[in-house]
Amino acid sequence: MIKMINFNFDLVSSTSLLGNMFFASTIFITLVIARYATLAKLIRDSRGAIENGDLKFNDRNEYLFHIQHYEKRLRLLKTTLYLALFGGVALCASMFFLLLHFDLIGLFIFGLHLILILSGLVSLVIELAVSFEALTEHLDILKSWNKF
Repeated sequence: MIKMINFNFDLVSSTSLLGNMFFASTIFITLVIARYATLAKLIRDSRGAIENGDLKFNDRNEYLFHIQHYEKRLRLLKTTLYLALFGGVALCASMFFLLLHFDLIGLFIFGLHLILILSGLVSLVIELAVSFEALTEHLDILKSWNKF
C-alpha cells in the first residue's frame, strides 16, 4: 500500500511564508545580478588592459588559468541566475494557484520553487569557491614578487 504524502497546506497558504519568500527571492536575484555585473566589468577591463599592453602574464599557463576561471565563474553565475529567475516564476505561479484554491498544484509548484532556489544557492557557493581560488592565486603571485 502506498502511503499518501501529508502536505501542510496551512503552512504555505495561511502564514507569511510566501510573502517572506518573495523578499528572499528578490534579494537573491539582486545579489546574483550584482556578482554577474562585477564579473562582466572585470572581464571587459582585463580585455582592455591586455589590448593596451597594460596587463602582462608571466607565461601561457597563467593566462589560461585566468581565462578558465572567468569561464567557470560566468557559467556558474549564468546557471545561478537562471535557477533564481525560474524559482521566482515558480513562486509567483504557486501564489497564483493558491489564490485560485488549487492548493495541491500550488504546493507542488512551491516545492519546485524551493528546489530551484536551493540549487541556485549551491551553484552560487561553487562560484564563490572558484572566485576564492582565483583570488588566492593572485595573492600568491603578489607574494612571489617580493620587491619590498
